[in-house]
Amino acid sequence: MASLFDLGLGEFDEFKRIAHKAGFSAELIRKVNGDPELAVVARAAIEAKLAEMAKPRFVLSVYEQFRRFSAANKAQGWGFDAEVFERLAATVPEWPEGKLCVRSLRIRIGEGAAGAATTFEAHAAEIQRVFSSEKYWRWEHLRSAPHPYEGADPKLQKRFGDKPVERLRLLAGNDTHKPVVEWVVIDLDAHRSRRSITAVRDKKSSLADELLVVAWMFPELIRAIDYDEVPGLFAGGYELNVPEEDGEGWRDVPCVVFSGSQVELGAGWHCDDGSYDSVPALRE
Repeated sequence: MASLFDLGLGEFDEFKRIAHKAGFSAELIRKVNGDPELAVVARAAIEAKLAEMAKPRFVLSVYEQFRRFSAANKAQGWGFDAEVFERLAATVPEWPEGKLCVRSLRIRIGEGAAGAATTFEAHAAEIQRVFSSEKYWRWEHLRSAPHPYEGADPKLQKRFGDKPVERLRLLAGNDTHKPVVEWVVIDLDAHRSRRSITAVRDKKSSLADELLVVAWMFPELIRAIDYDEVPGLFAGGYELNVPEEDGEGWRDVPCVVFSGSQVELGAGWHCDDGSYDSVPALRE
């Protein structure tokens, strides 16, 4: 072994990036490279460090999750009774393995398109309440219910007229939206390496309103978004229509990000391939 794991230039650059995250200085990495015995020791140390770094973060007890759900239920007037909490208590899954994997809830109110819109607004309101001591921003074109076209394009104005334009829908179809409160297990670090959101999103596993629940149930996680260790989060289970922006529609994907001291409900292009944001997925 002439060099560290006999890696090529590109591979060694990637190793340096990971080793740096594990706390190894550039000087130590240079010493390791070319020293087979030191490489073995360094590899074991780095693997141990990375294993430590991979342990779950932002873990909440069942009691704390119930407390936060109860506070949201009361603040927003959702009306979920003791029976709902008792059923959840009887079906709690174990906390999942993985640095950014969490146990959370799917909370849906109403049915169909109207229910999907009601659910979105219910969770958006709770996000705003939870982050009330900080800045809250929501993109003006991120609308859950049909709304008249407001752009300046005469062709689109003629096309839509005064009729409400559908704005937000579930990737799986709004007909799949049914009232439910149940546990879900989520990998928030999924699909950071991708060609596009479209290439990795899935009707069954991509998050829609489940991501909004994460935002208000795990505010510590949202505040920790740095686009490196903790990515911004795309709700790939939603499709957003913004004719004012793209003309053809259904090309945007809602997202939750944190910038400075401001939580933001925004959207990005469906072709986004940046590793600074993930496209979280449900886990079995």
